[in-house]
Amino acid sequence: MKKILSLLVFAIAVSSYAQQVRHIETINESWHFHKGVLDKPFTNDAGTVWEKVTIPHSWNTEDILDDKAGYYRGEGWYKKTMEIPQVYENQQVFLLFEAANQVTSLFVNGKEVGEDHIGGYTTFALDITSALKAGKNEIAVKVENAHNDEIVPQSADFSFYGGIYRDIQLIITKPVHFEVANLGANAIFIRTPEVSETSASISVQSKIVRPKKGTFYVRQSLFDAKHTLVKTVKSKSSFGKDVFGEFSIANPNLWSPETPYLYKLVSEIVDKKGNVYDRVENPVGFRWFNFDPKKGFSINGKPTKLIGTCRHQDFLGKANAVSDEIHRNDMKLLKDMGSNFLRIAHYPQDPAILEMCNKLGFVATLEIPFVDKAAANEAGKQNSIKMLKEAIRFNYNNPSIVAWNLGNETTMKAPDKLGEAYTKHFVSTHEALAKTIKEEDQTRYSYSVFFREPAYQDRLGIRFTELVGYNKYYGWYVQELEDIDKNLRSLVARSLELDPDKPFILSEYGGGADPRLRSYNPTRFDFSVDYQFLLHKYYMKTILDMPEISGANVWNYADFQVEHRKDAVPHINNKGLVSATRKKKDVYYWYQALLKKTPFLAIASKSWNKRSGIADAKNGTYATQPLTIVGNGNDVELFLNGTSLGKKVFEFSTTTFEVPFVDGQNLIEVISEKDGKRLKDVAFIDFNLIPKYLKSNTNPFEEIAINVGSYCYFIESDNMDYLWMPDKAYEKGGFGYVGGEFLKHPSKRRNAIGTDVSVKGTENDPIYQTQRIGIEAYKFDVPNGTYELSLLLAELKTKDQNVMDILVNDKAIWTNLNLKKEYGNDRGVAKRFLITVENDKGITVNFKAKEGQTRLSGIKLRRVN
Repeated sequence: MKKILSLLVFAIAVSSYAQQVRHIETINESWHFHKGVLDKPFTNDAGTVWEKVTIPHSWNTEDILDDKAGYYRGEGWYKKTMEIPQVYENQQVFLLFEAANQVTSLFVNGKEVGEDHIGGYTTFALDITSALKAGKNEIAVKVENAHNDEIVPQSADFSFYGGIYRDIQLIITKPVHFEVANLGANAIFIRTPEVSETSASISVQSKIVRPKKGTFYVRQSLFDAKHTLVKTVKSKSSFGKDVFGEFSIANPNLWSPETPYLYKLVSEIVDKKGNVYDRVENPVGFRWFNFDPKKGFSINGKPTKLIGTCRHQDFLGKANAVSDEIHRNDMKLLKDMGSNFLRIAHYPQDPAILEMCNKLGFVATLEIPFVDKAAANEAGKQNSIKMLKEAIRFNYNNPSIVAWNLGNETTMKAPDKLGEAYTKHFVSTHEALAKTIKEEDQTRYSYSVFFREPAYQDRLGIRFTELVGYNKYYGWYVQELEDIDKNLRSLVARSLELDPDKPFILSEYGGGADPRLRSYNPTRFDFSVDYQFLLHKYYMKTILDMPEISGANVWNYADFQVEHRKDAVPHINNKGLVSATRKKKDVYYWYQALLKKTPFLAIASKSWNKRSGIADAKNGTYATQPLTIVGNGNDVELFLNGTSLGKKVFEFSTTTFEVPFVDGQNLIEVISEKDGKRLKDVAFIDFNLIPKYLKSNTNPFEEIAINVGSYCYFIESDNMDYLWMPDKAYEKGGFGYVGGEFLKHPSKRRNAIGTDVSVKGTENDPIYQTQRIGIEAYKFDVPNGTYELSLLLAELKTKDQNVMDILVNDKAIWTNLNLKKEYGNDRGVAKRFLITVENDKGITVNFKAKEGQTRLSGIKLRRVN
């Protein structure tokens, strides 16, 4: 009889669980958008232009990438007309905004509903029931992303896109329901105060809306991953008070990065008869974790090195109006990389991100956009506190989260230079936010991320949190690769010396890489994929060797759009492991080889499938170039066009072969073995063999393009992957420059080749950003014939007057050339000339300074006949 009764109870629970009570739907479709201020937004003024759009939407998808300084930061209006479905009698109707940047005002049928929502990254909901009418209802939303002294972020190295850029949900409930329109838009708070391998306790706090009269209960039902009911409890509610339910289970399946086991908690409001008034679901992960300043991070008693990335929420050409599918795919790519750690930077992101963190097994930290500088005054401080509370409350039930971060690089605008009053306000803001974290959540760590020296924050008195993170770009902005190890060890020691009880996270590290730039001689700040590869190897050797570094986050997972950036790709911060459209860079494959537990092998640079090089010998038929292979096996064998080049042993998941590429198609095959599994990767490389002796008969000269002033190859990805060769000094019989020196970045900190000017009139900025200054000539010892000569030039941020003549074989082809006067500063200029070579003279392009200095950015020579 007991067995029959228990089965009956189970059947009732499952049946109840299957019912749909709360109505939720997205209302992203068929909105009308107007960019600009509207004095009368509710009239049908024929002079007001409305564009039909779909949410997610941002009005900064284009102006963020153009060469005009700045992007639109102001008002935008959205409106739509809709009928609200009648689902329940006396229903309550809410609109939930996953995010809109950054001040949002809601109007229903011309009536403003609630207060403006402050902050562009947190979720909020508003009760619109009282403003509704029968039939059609007009919904209007004003969003403003203009700078506001009282709202963070005040400034940052990312773009503050405007718009309703995440989903809008229409939520309909019965009059008795779990709260929707509250701070953080979450009514259920799940805690697991005691967890071990043999038992786990769970405490659930519920916020409900109910009348004074009547008897209502909150029923909590825990289901395992197979949807089997594990436990259910029922707690009686009292008007105006939160409802608490507690229970425990035996032998829980534990959540961890290796086994991210999720239970599901179904919370229901029921009456005496068992009628269900509302239902919500939340994930539950049973785990315990700890940060130790000397031993690092452990989860469920197992020491675990946290290795992962930071992530921004944008995508090339979409601004931050990114689909859930892109968000989820990002997390899958990170999981496939072998990552177990995500810093959700620098603001709360789409719910899809934490959904995937929970499901895939990412340990996560989440922060608010307190970046660079504090909001101006007490009102600004309170806005920041409210933002933090919203972030914590909405995301509270995600088991992947281990720490709440109050801010990032908050001393970028140095407080000691902004006055005593600001400094006092700045310090009190940190203190208030650190206190808020612990008031809101005792189960997780408080966290803050710095970039200046530890002693600087100590003098200010802002090291309030339990965890400290540091963003450090050794080997990129400062010092060299060889200094990374000693600098990291010294940084950690200095931090722990000040606060021995505060565990350390390397919260950002990395360097930029433009996928169009390749180099066999990589140098700091050249933006080559190859330098980025080396940089990450140096960092990881130290990170993995230091238990005091609890975790490390690469900056960044993906390249992202920053309007003010002028690097190799203007308006793009390209420190990502994948591009802004999610194409993998070489270093992504290396992280896979290093971090994945399953067998892995890859040709790191297989995406570079059109290459070029100078023949090894005068009449040589091949050019030898290095090719890097990554994997987690013991060794690897490489085949070139079916012929083995032997085996090499992996060292730190990397090995390099010297490959004699022949002109035309080259088939590269690599074979390895791991755990009894045979691994293989393949690349087809189309190679253009440049003759060492340009008059060679065995390999006649056809065409060459040279990235003057650079050690890097440059790939015109928007032009059939046309390849530009690195620069070189002239050698008799070949080609190269005579005289001059490489243009150097004016900043002593960077002191790198080239400059970061955004070049107008071209998509190929790196060609023009590197130059040879004071060049005397460029020589090509080509045979007689007719040639097309292309010269690429630009005057970049120069103050002096520079005038030159250009001659070919002593004949002037371009005289009194003043680039700044004729074309303007920072504009790329490309001009082609037809040249006839006779009497075995070859081609000598001379540059004669008439005033100032000569300069050349690129040169291309193509034989016509």
